[in-house]
Amino acid sequence: MNSKKQLGLVYSVKEPKKKSVIQWFVVFLVLIQLSLIWPIYPLVGSIEPVVFGMPFSIVWVLFCLSLSFSGLLAFFIWENQKYESTDDAILSKSLANEQANPKLSSRSQDS
Repeated sequence: MNSKKQLGLVYSVKEPKKKSVIQWFVVFLVLIQLSLIWPIYPLVGSIEPVVFGMPFSIVWVLFCLSLSFSGLLAFFIWENQKYESTDDAILSKSLANEQANPKLSSRSQDS
């Protein structure tokens, strides 16, 4: 049986499929953090080779940091895009209702 879930001022019958993406994102971030501690970091935690004049251990940390930032940015864009499409659908329904019932929209503008 479908239960209604309140999303702000709008009720939705469908449960958003956001949980699986969030779980994969958390796994992604945990793997990045685990690559910065033992037992993985000692494998790359050496001074040589030197990359762009920096020891490889620093390059590894900067790589993990940029990978984490890129993942967070992609997740933010994905989540924001989903909410914008939901907002657009709600706005189009509301505009369609105003066009179908012009008397109701003129009353709300008068008050």
